[in-house]
Formats: sequence, structure tokens, C-alpha cells
Amino acid sequence: MRITHMLVARRTQNYIQEAMQRLARTQEQMSTGRRVLRLSDDPPALSQLLNVRAAVERNQQYARNITDGLSYLDGADTALGTAGELIQKALEYAIQGANGTLEKNDMAAIGEQIDKMIDELVDIANTTVGGKYIFAGTKNDRPPFKREVDNGVDKIYYQGNLERVSREILDQANYPIDVPAVTLVDNNSNTLGGVFGEVQSSNNGYEVVGGVFQILLALRNSLKAADASGVNDSIGALNTQLDHLLRYRVQVGARTSHFESVRSQLQDQEVRLTQVLSNLEDADVARVAVDLSRQQLAYQAALAAGAKILETSLLDYLR
Repeated sequence: MRITHMLVARRTQNYIQEAMQRLARTQEQMSTGRRVLRLSDDPPALSQLLNVRAAVERNQQYARNITDGLSYLDGADTALGTAGELIQKALEYAIQGANGTLEKNDMAAIGEQIDKMIDELVDIANTTVGGKYIFAGTKNDRPPFKREVDNGVDKIYYQGNLERVSREILDQANYPIDVPAVTLVDNNSNTLGGVFGEVQSSNNGYEVVGGVFQILLALRNSLKAADASGVNDSIGALNTQLDHLLRYRVQVGARTSHFESVRSQLQDQEVRLTQVLSNLEDADVARVAVDLSRQQLAYQAALAAGAKILETSLLDYLR
């Protein structure tokens, strides 16, 4: 094979280019701290690396879902606690009105207090978390409860829907993060009704026909009519509502504990997955530093040798 000056020059340029590419790659590893920079760097580890990254991203999304769910649950627990305090206060008023010693005007004044408490309970039922009404089902962009007077009769209407709000916190594991505000009228006494009672369809959506709102309305009417017997009936109904709210608070507490436990598990998994990810793609800094120094020397040597070879010209042969 004939070795020409052009062949030597091209090979020298190729060697210098290859040395520069190796040096550039090692410098990139040093600056990023990663061994695997491209898919071609370690094909055998590529599949595992992609799977681990996907698992980390899924866990992070589950963690965000849990955080969102806990905010819903915390909001529901606070609202239920406030509603319980309101019902307890109404119960005290009912006991006061049923003792048979109050004048008619005094009972009517207590009735006015109950009327204001109904408005307060509507506000509680319209609690928001992050701009969403937590007792509205999935139709949570507007207040679900409203109070209206229809032909002289006080009525409570529900404008949300009956669908539950849920979050996926593990693979194919969706759990509700809300509590049902209302349920459809059901004659089955073993069915646990909604937090704020039962509803039936009407021209304005759903009309609340049972539950705490109806009990408070009946209590107000009995107080204004000085009906001690009716007031006395409301006492038992209010006690039942307190137990009803307590059952839902227990459910919210159990779900909150569940979500916090899963969040702790996900945090532990993320630590382990991050370690696996680090083992797969992180560079050995000490080794990379040695390689960098060696490749810098090799590159400088290639440049010096190339300069010596390529300085030969036609004039050198004419001397």
C-alpha cells in the first residue's frame, strides 16, 4: 500500500478528531456527574434506566394526588367539625325552648337564632378548598347549596351532582376523597344518608327533603309557634344528627390516615428508586477525573504530533 502525504494528513486529522470527541464526552460527564448521557452510552442498562425513571415519575404523580386528596379531606373534617358545633348549639337552644318556662316571644327569639344558624349551615355546606366546592360532587365549580323561599315555604336546594371525587394513589387504586353531601331518598333505614340529608329531583335540581336542614327548619317553626312538643321532638333528631356527623368524621379520619400511610410508603420507595437511578446513570467522579487528565494529555500529544507531521511541505522535498 502506498503511503502518501495526503493519507498521513487525513489519518492524523481523524486521530485528533477522535481524541477531541473522547475528551469532550469525558468533560460532559464531569460537568453533569452522569455516566449515561445518551441512549448509546450503555444499551444494556437503557431498559432498566427508563423503567426506573418512569416509576419515579409515577410515584411523584401519586404523591401529588395524595396531597390534593389530603387537602380535600382536611377541608371536609374542618367543615364537619364546624357543623357539629353548630348542631350542638342548636341542641342547647332546643333544650332551652322545650323547658316550658319561656314566654312565646322568648321562644320566637330563639327561633330567629335558629333561622340564622340555617344560613350558617348553608355556608358550611358550601365550603371550598382550592376554589372547588368539596360537597358538590364532581360539579364543583359553583356553590352546591342554596336557600330559597317558594310560595312562602323555606326550601334548601342542592345544585351539585351525586358523583364522588376520587384520586389514584397507587397503580389502579382509586379512593374517594370527599364525603357524600346528600343521597337520594331511600326508604332503607340501614342506608347511611348524606352529610346534609336526602334529596329528591325537582325543577331546581335536587330539593333537600330530609336531614339536618329539615330538622333545623322544623325546630325554627316549632319555636316561633311556641310548640314545646315539636321542639322536644327536635331534640332527639338533633342528637341523631350529631351521631350521623360523627360517623362521617370517623370515615374522613380513617381515609386521612390511609393516605398519609401510603404517602410515607411512596417517599421510602422514591429514596430507593433514586438510589437505583444513581447507580445506573451517575458517573464515578474520581475515575472520570483520571480519565479526563489522561485524555487531555493524549489530545495535546496528538496535536503536537500532528503539527510536526503536517508542517512537511513540497519545499522540503525540493531542498
